[in-house]
Amino acid sequence: GRVVGVRTSLGVEKPADVVIVAAGAKSSDAALGEAALVHNPSMTYFASPQSTSSSTAASSPHPPALGRILMDQVRSLYVAQRKDGTLVAGGGALKDGLGATLSPDESRKQLNVARQIAQELAPNPVGYSTFTHKEEVMSKPMPRDGFPIMGYVEAGLYSAVTHSGMTMAPLLGQLVAAEVKEQVSLSLLDDYRPGRFDEK
Repeated sequence: GRVVGVRTSLGVEKPADVVIVAAGAKSSDAALGEAALVHNPSMTYFASPQSTSSSTAASSPHPPALGRILMDQVRSLYVAQRKDGTLVAGGGALKDGLGATLSPDESRKQLNVARQIAQELAPNPVGYSTFTHKEEVMSKPMPRDGFPIMGYVEAGLYSAVTHSGMTMAPLLGQLVAAEVKEQVSLSLLDDYRPGRFDEK
């Protein structure tokens, strides 16, 4: 058979020559091709950088001090900074306590631990900033072997799943568009085809 389109939850049918599944953790659903993903919950912490001047703290947003994402590959930690200066940290030991119901004191302690860990990785940008809140995601897309899943699952159904979607999307988007639109197979993606899981 061949996938020839999608049917929405309202029963509306949308015909398509190719259906591209870029649904993150939901890509493992049977209706979307059953991408080989593992359960990967996550906890992300957020902080506003502390101003060096109390008079400007409320009125002047901090320019980003980080121009890239810092990674600790050994501990699987990362620290990044948004354009508005907000610091973002997650991964590794920062996942501790996922799904737990914490008291206010326990939550404050968890935020302080997050700041200490992030400060080790990025001492200057983090400084003495206070991590003010956290967000839990019960499952982020994580391919079984950690590498992107790119290619046709079956005729008419193309899977595009990766854990690093934010950073890799500019490149992967162009590669997927080239393969689908030009009907070619790019050797650059050969190691990341969905069929590699069928061999194990």
